[in-house]
Amino acid sequence: MIEVLALAGAVTKIASGISSAVQAGKDMNSLMPHFGKLAKLEADIHIAEKGKHKGPLGRLTSSEEEGFAIAQAKMAHKEAQNLLRETCMLYGPPGMWDLVVREQAEARKRQKEALEAQAAARDRLFWGLSLGLGSVVFLGGLALMIYTADKLANG
Repeated sequence: MIEVLALAGAVTKIASGISSAVQAGKDMNSLMPHFGKLAKLEADIHIAEKGKHKGPLGRLTSSEEEGFAIAQAKMAHKEAQNLLRETCMLYGPPGMWDLVVREQAEARKRQKEALEAQAAARDRLFWGLSLGLGSVVFLGGLALMIYTADKLANG
């Protein structure tokens, strides 16, 4: 489950940590997992924007606060990407930003596919349970109706 209200803070925290590490001259290999976390957060933002982070009933109730949190997270991510691009180009080794962009795209794709599969499984479960419960209620009502009609007829 995606915590929408915390997305912007997480993006800002991870981006500032990466920026500090690049400026300090940290090894590129040690920073790639952090860039992956940032890409994961971007995929979370896109899934939340589509409303797929909630179950079928939860999608019916969407608060303004949640919408503003998603917009804030998108703006924070855009600012973080700009900051990281500048930092990587100024302080990082040559070609660092191109590698980061490529790796982030792959990580974002993997996360998006995983989140969409999770949402689809949740929806299938919800609709399966709904159909099962509806069938039980229908059959129970039908049995009660037949029983009552038999009692009235044979009295």
